[in-house]
Amino acid sequence: MDTYFEKHKKQIIEDYSKLLSFQSISAETGYLEECKACASWIEQQFKKIGFTTSQWGEGFPPTVFGTYQADSKLPTLLIYNHYDVQPVDPIDLWESDPFTATITGDKIVARGAEDNKGQFFYMLTALRALYEKYKGFPCSIKVLVEGEEESGSAHLANLLLQHKKEIKADYAMIVDLGMRSRTKPAITIGTRGLLGLTVEVTGTREDLHSGSHGGLAYNPLHALVGMLAKARNEDGSIAIPGFYEGLQIPSQDLLDSIASFFDSLDYEKTHGAPPTGGEKNLPPIQRNWLRPTLEVNGVHGGYGGPGSKTVIPSQAFAKITCRLVPGQDPKAVAQRIKEFFESNTPKGVTSKVKIHEGLGVAVRTDPSSPCIQALARAMKEVFKTDAEFILEGASIPIVPDLAKASGADVVMWGVGLATDKIHAPNEEFDFSRMEKGFQVAFRTIELLRGSI
Repeated sequence: MDTYFEKHKKQIIEDYSKLLSFQSISAETGYLEECKACASWIEQQFKKIGFTTSQWGEGFPPTVFGTYQADSKLPTLLIYNHYDVQPVDPIDLWESDPFTATITGDKIVARGAEDNKGQFFYMLTALRALYEKYKGFPCSIKVLVEGEEESGSAHLANLLLQHKKEIKADYAMIVDLGMRSRTKPAITIGTRGLLGLTVEVTGTREDLHSGSHGGLAYNPLHALVGMLAKARNEDGSIAIPGFYEGLQIPSQDLLDSIASFFDSLDYEKTHGAPPTGGEKNLPPIQRNWLRPTLEVNGVHGGYGGPGSKTVIPSQAFAKITCRLVPGQDPKAVAQRIKEFFESNTPKGVTSKVKIHEGLGVAVRTDPSSPCIQALARAMKEVFKTDAEFILEGASIPIVPDLAKASGADVVMWGVGLATDKIHAPNEEFDFSRMEKGFQVAFRTIELLRGSI
């Protein structure tokens, strides 16, 4: 393990760059063929190291599934990653082609460099190294690499039910998370849930002249902004009736077990603004890990080009997502938000709220799981320091479905950092962290051999 990564560095860079070259954007239908090509390339990599493989799904980005059966007395590990990536907009802010890997020193820049192609690739590299060492694997391995995570995993839940017997496992390892410092490894024991909506407000049949109709026609943008403003109280809490219904108060044991330090000054230095969002009466780390949120991801309508265009737009739109915590039902919360906007639509305009697919509940895992303990030991060996237990404000909506269908204990980790610019221009990853991720994955799988 200690020399494999460096010994194979040239091949690693070549294959990693190839993976990054696929324009596997799941949110836009025009990239379906690129997604299929990426899935086929991944499937071939697994076949080379002894996996029996298949692709699931037709007419949308397929999921790649592979299995390697070792001694039946040994545990079965199911590894989850995704190969789809976010759109590259705004393209003019990229300093290089998003789908051409650009290497500068130890760093590589490309869309998907970290999320999630980079993290998937060090898992693949660890499997290659294990296969070379053992002429197989120290335990049974199943791999599941989906192509729609960035668009809400719209089809995977049904696919998991269809293939329930095939994905049965003792542990399900989700390798799509991060750590707070490059020198301090972390195991994520919880993520927030997710829901998304689009609010559409319509006024007149067409855009109108703002002079001839100003004061007569109700501007949908004005209506929409007012509706959005009503959704939040002055203290940052959400004003939508029933939004917090069912929310579970974190136990003291949970609060004591997680690393709660947060450096507000470092956050401001890194991101250019202080951490003042959310509920003002709570510390930042609790607002991000333990409380639900409602965020307006985008508002558009009318004219946004250079100069001015004096119109009253006929329509206005808002994209909204909510992060949820244990106890909240995404379907129920989404319905309450829908009812709130519809009931607060002013006279003169109409509104329509679309609830997006891919709703997900919050996740909590058990730190005493044998796989988490093996992971913690591997991290200590690689990083020379104990791993910390953290929560994650982001969401992986498919995790509850994956756990239920497979019957597995969930394990969540990764070596991503907040500075990797995932979902943004110039996304990056570095080979030193990739190597550490490879080493942790390799050693964890070795340690699992003795866990049952």
